Amino acid sequence: MKNMLLFSTALFLYSHVLAQTFTMNKSCREQNQVGMNQLKEKKYEEALQTFSQMENSCNTKDAKEAWGVGKAEALNGQNKYEEAIQESDKVLKLTKGTSLMALFQKAIAQNGLQQPEAASSTFAQMMSLTEKNKNTKERASNYAIMAAVQSHQLNKPDSGHFYIEKAIAIQPDNPDFIVQKGDIFFEEKKYDEAFAQYDKAVQMGKADQEMYTIRSNARLKMLQDKYGTTDVQELRGKMSATEKEQLCAELTKAISLGQRDMKQDMVASLICK
Repeated sequence: MKNMLLFSTALFLYSHVLAQTFTMNKSCREQNQVGMNQLKEKKYEEALQTFSQMENSCNTKDAKEAWGVGKAEALNGQNKYEEAIQESDKVLKLTKGTSLMALFQKAIAQNGLQQPEAASSTFAQMMSLTEKNKNTKERASNYAIMAAVQSHQLNKPDSGHFYIEKAIAIQPDNPDFIVQKGDIFFEEKKYDEAFAQYDKAVQMGKADQEMYTIRSNARLKMLQDKYGTTDVQELRGKMSATEKEQLCAELTKAISLGQRDMKQDMVASLICK
């Protein structure tokens, strides 16, 4: 099996697999968010501490799944594969073998331990669970997870497109799947196709802070790639008037909807004058 990449942007997958977090109280949700952000930033030791703290105080089923999977990913990030398998197995016992992300973290750990056959078998369980799920809404979400796994972790965008199209076929009115389709295009550096999907999601009614944060981040990254710099002052000097207008429109909208990001605020203050 091709070496799996640890998903530093775990937030996206958690938002699907752990969407049903209504039994978590506010404190646990906030802790979970902190842990996910730490995983995103590859601060694995800090993330492990955060999820371990959740273990002591957050005891609903979905909370246990959240901190269990979080701990497994943090341990995988530190190459502590045996411990990651233990945490994954705890979640699988809790969920009666149905947690896709626990299976995924277990497959990563098995791969790290040079057990390709075991990792392939675990990954196959993920596939089987997705195909057999009779609940159409859950199956659509599972296909979206599979799309993320294929495109992000395994660097197989074609497979990512295949699975996200399956999700869209089941729930064509779900704008989150359209956004995810755009994200896959974006990772392929197919920026026009990506923004066409983002525009479609907005037309479908997804015009919230999250959408414009995605759009502004994507617009900025696209320009950074185009001009080969992350220096804001240098970027400002290279951008065309149209590019500045487009970027500033996205940033202004995101900020007006409540986005609080110091880096993005700085970009806006230096470019959007």
